[in-house]
Amino acid sequence: MRFITGIFERLQSHPKRVVFPEGQDSRVIQAARQFFTLKLGIPILLGSRKQIRETADKLSIALEGVRIIDPTQSDDLETFARRFELLRRSYGLNLDGAREAMYQPNYYASMMLAMHQADAMVSGAVDSSSVVLHPLLQIIHPAEGTQTVCGSQIIELGDADNARIGSDGVLFLADCSIQQDPTIEQLADIAVATARLALQITSEPPRVALLS
Repeated sequence: MRFITGIFERLQSHPKRVVFPEGQDSRVIQAARQFFTLKLGIPILLGSRKQIRETADKLSIALEGVRIIDPTQSDDLETFARRFELLRRSYGLNLDGAREAMYQPNYYASMMLAMHQADAMVSGAVDSSSVVLHPLLQIIHPAEGTQTVCGSQIIELGDADNARIGSDGVLFLADCSIQQDPTIEQLADIAVATARLALQITSEPPRVALLS
């Protein structure tokens, strides 16, 4: 698993703040603990403090180094709500509606990214792709020049015989979640965006294959 090991080493040199909206799920709590133990950065769990601590206690998981934020009790709730209301005012959203949205962990986590309070967000263990992506697309604008938003999956083939496939056995697959029936133009955008991602992560010129 050289690819994953390399990612870990980069994170250990430059730790990141990662927010987990599904912070009450036992798997997510375990992942947050491991993230901190491996010295990859600061994990942030969103949800009820009481429920998160009770679940952690049942699983004998230490929460040292793990931040817990309950969006409904957060000091930043009003600031986040006002920012969201401003972003969506032209769509008819009022402050009360914005506040209700910020009670939802995926909206709160997306705003944390927008307000530079977190570097990354990990969600989808419990919630569907639409529940995760809808807040993100409402709050965070695509990079300049991006016409098509798409998702990518990274697969590392463990067998040494597969090292010639992809970048040393690492494949970037898209789009697996957002554009299910892309147009010709969207398909081209997806290919370019995925190639850029592969180059950014592996530092090797990507070879792109279109399968549809």
